[in-house]
Amino acid sequence: MKKYIFFLSASILCSMLFTSCIVYHPHNVDIPLLNEPGTLHADASISMTGPLMAAPAINATVAYAPVNMLALQAAASVTNAHSYYMQAAGGTYFPFGLSVLECYIGYGHGYSHTDTIRNLNHETHRVEGPYNIVFSQINFGWADLDDGCIDVGFGLKGGLLIPKWDKIRLESDGTETLIERHDQPHFLLEPQLMFRFGWEKFKFSINASYSFLDSWPTENNYFNYERFGVGLGIHYEF
Repeated sequence: MKKYIFFLSASILCSMLFTSCIVYHPHNVDIPLLNEPGTLHADASISMTGPLMAAPAINATVAYAPVNMLALQAAASVTNAHSYYMQAAGGTYFPFGLSVLECYIGYGHGYSHTDTIRNLNHETHRVEGPYNIVFSQINFGWADLDDGCIDVGFGLKGGLLIPKWDKIRLESDGTETLIERHDQPHFLLEPQLMFRFGWEKFKFSINASYSFLDSWPTENNYFNYERFGVGLGIHYEF
């Protein structure tokens, strides 16, 4: 048991040390599986990304079906004091018994700010700036299995990520110099898995997602991002 606690503590410490170079990571947005009008879902979670479980984030998602076949969703994520992401989406849902199909179109805006790091040439720099995402997403799953105690869902998000990230070198005299700007549009593809268990209204949630970015490649527009993310949270259906 002591060895397990030591390993877990060391992993968390390492994750805190390796968050500095990440400008983008998959965002833990809930798959609500709305199946009737008047339904309101709220989800809150903590997620981490990458093989080192870096970039811990606090996430919140709200989804609502005001009328039949209309779905609205809003989500927000905060990684640190300077990095955040928000998105809003609208679409429709199609219930088939316990199965649900959701289709969304949305827009997201975020800001990234990496920690100041020193490279092998003893140069100190950071990366910061905003980015926007235009996307569509399809969700499919099964809601209220096992007398309303289990939900299972799959999602696929695709769109265009438009960054404006500046890599800035901090000079010894305190001034800052722009090294390069990452501003090429990137195609974004993010599959996601969701599993919820608990009671009819209140459930615990587990989410896993993967990010794939592809751009019109230019050597001076390469940036580092995390591909894999996992989140644990709580979910309530009003």
